[in-house]
Amino acid sequence: RPRDQRILHLVLASMGVHAYEERVPLMLQDFAYRYQVGILADALALSPDNHLTAAHEPGSKKAAQQPAEPVVKAAAIRQAIGSRVAHQFCAGLPKEFLLELGMERNRTVLPRVEREFGVRLPAEKFCLTGTGWGL
Repeated sequence: RPRDQRILHLVLASMGVHAYEERVPLMLQDFAYRYQVGILADALALSPDNHLTAAHEPGSKKAAQQPAEPVVKAAAIRQAIGSRVAHQFCAGLPKEFLLELGMERNRTVLPRVEREFGVRLPAEKFCLTGTGWGL
C-alpha cells in the first residue's frame, strides 16, 4: 500500500473504526487531494504577487534568465480556506428549529374538501354522454 493509504488506515484504526470497505481510504485521499488543489488554486488567484510585473514581462532580461514561478503566501491560503469554510462545510439547521417550524406550519388548518369536488359537469340531461339523447 502507498504511504498515504497506510496513514489513513492508522488514523481510522486510532479513531476506533475497524470495519470499512477497502476503498474508503482511497475516497478520503481523493477528497483531501481535491480540497487541497482547490485551496491552492484559490490562494494562487487571491495572491497579489502573482500578477505580471515589469521584471516578468516578455522581452525583459530577467524573464529570459529564469521563468516566473508563482508564489503563494500564507495569508492567501488562510483567506482561501476562510472563503471555502464559509459556504462548503456549513452544518444544517438545528433539529429543534426545524421541529418548531414544522409545528407552526402544521397549525394552519387546510380548507375542507367539499362534498362535490372535481370537474363540474352540467346535469345529465345536458350531456351528450348519456344513453337517452332524445334528439
